[in-house]
Amino acid sequence: MTSQQQSHKHRRRHLQQASSLQWERSQLLVDPEAFFSRMLSCIEAARHTIDFEYYIFENDSLGQRFVEALGEACRRGVRVRVMMDGVGSAASGAELSQLLFSYGVHVRIYNPLPWLGGAYRWSRRSGGWLYKFLMSVLNINRRDHRKLCVVDNDLAWVGSFNISATHLPVDVGGEDWRDYGVELAGPGVLQLVSTFDAVWNGHRPHLQRGFLANYLSNRSLRARRLKNRFVARQVAGATNRVWLVSAYFLPTAGMRRALLQACAAGTEVCLLLPEQSDVAVFPGLSALCYRELMQLGARVFLYQSGVMHAKALLVDDFAVIGSSNWNHRSTLHDLELDVVIRKPETLLQLEAVMRRDAEHSRELVLEEVPSPGVLSRLLYIVRYWM
Repeated sequence: MTSQQQSHKHRRRHLQQASSLQWERSQLLVDPEAFFSRMLSCIEAARHTIDFEYYIFENDSLGQRFVEALGEACRRGVRVRVMMDGVGSAASGAELSQLLFSYGVHVRIYNPLPWLGGAYRWSRRSGGWLYKFLMSVLNINRRDHRKLCVVDNDLAWVGSFNISATHLPVDVGGEDWRDYGVELAGPGVLQLVSTFDAVWNGHRPHLQRGFLANYLSNRSLRARRLKNRFVARQVAGATNRVWLVSAYFLPTAGMRRALLQACAAGTEVCLLLPEQSDVAVFPGLSALCYRELMQLGARVFLYQSGVMHAKALLVDDFAVIGSSNWNHRSTLHDLELDVVIRKPETLLQLEAVMRRDAEHSRELVLEEVPSPGVLSRLLYIVRYWM
């Protein structure tokens, strides 16, 4: 047997063993008020630990509710760790960190921006000001885009929701963003805690038993490669359907080939994308990518009822839900966290949500695909960074 065959055999055995660790319970949550209320109620009931990691943590009406709940948990003797990103939370990171710290929360900011010296105190890196400045410059493109909350090592929430009132409906002060989240329970939650520990401590985690079977993380270069290959293989080998929801669709060459292969094989390929995006250039960039997919039979739906910010992939009888945007940033640069869902009842929930969102979308026909403008073509050249 060749080394490659041995590697494939080992990976199959690894996945078969890990399948026994699938989530005991997985509940899809797409209503933002219900999602945040459920998290807050569990934080308020926490007894031992809370691990909280969000790309964006804003000091707005929603963020203040979480600050109060996390601070109150500390007063009860719960160990609380909060990680936020230096770019996503640039506007409020230092202020929120100081406030949380005053309540007893352990706080870290992932790679603060070089010119925001006030955030250096909360950097996960030790050392002096000059060292932190140099490391911030060298790692300015490395972001923590993950969204994770774990309570008592038993319940976890993963998805596309940030801690920002932007995700709420307009009538309560939000901007009607459309997001998907999932609540998880069972022993597999400890695997998510381990990935949090790795980011918190700046370590490269060992690939655990549930990696690829239960969750997808990319903390190390090896994990990133395995994750990308796993997703591409599943898409390319799909026999029934590939339904993809993405806020910023700009696939890498590997994902693009996988989607084209699925289309060529006659698999139902549907893309649910935003009509309007908070990043204005992305709809035009996405159009450069889905034109050739539509020529092979893919269907593209542009969401109309707000800003589509969700990230999900439904392939045959399993799904991936989390923070990955299926663009170059998520695939090659940012830290991401997604979970793999195989429970039939959760898959039915996700299918129903996707169908409903497609009904609130405008389906494109090939003749309607806009011709790319000069800006889109120029930005496509530097797509590696987007």
